[in-house]
Amino acid sequence: MKKLMSILLFTGLLITATAFTGKDDTVSVPVKSAFEKTFTTATDVEWKKINEFYLASFKLNSQNCTASYNAEGKLMRASRNITLSELPLNILLALQDEYAAYTIDKIVTEVTADGDSNYFIKGENAKHNISIKASPAGVLSIENKTKRK
Repeated sequence: MKKLMSILLFTGLLITATAFTGKDDTVSVPVKSAFEKTFTTATDVEWKKINEFYLASFKLNSQNCTASYNAEGKLMRASRNITLSELPLNILLALQDEYAAYTIDKIVTEVTADGDSNYFIKGENAKHNISIKASPAGVLSIENKTKRK
């Protein structure tokens, strides 16, 4: 539950961060240094400070990515969008098996935190919209399910 809340908080922070435009030059030296060490080939970097976190939006190998750092420069979370076909095979097979009645979005969000990557997948059918969390082991769980209008 704690990891779920952390991921939801991070997702909310990312949405908030992307709602603003422009550059924020108030990035601390430890944060900027840690970012440059980790993402050496990043381009188009834009920084936002939300509460106690520094959020970087950037391109890495032509992919849109985000990273969140604390004030000491520790990488808290990183995310990127990938295509459905880029998911590990075990997750694709589990989706086909467990959610065959749903149309699955072609874009998936990969979130890495505390050394673990999880995948967040959206789908829909005639009655419901769902958000699915997939672990690297292929374990799927519904994070959110709402009735369609």
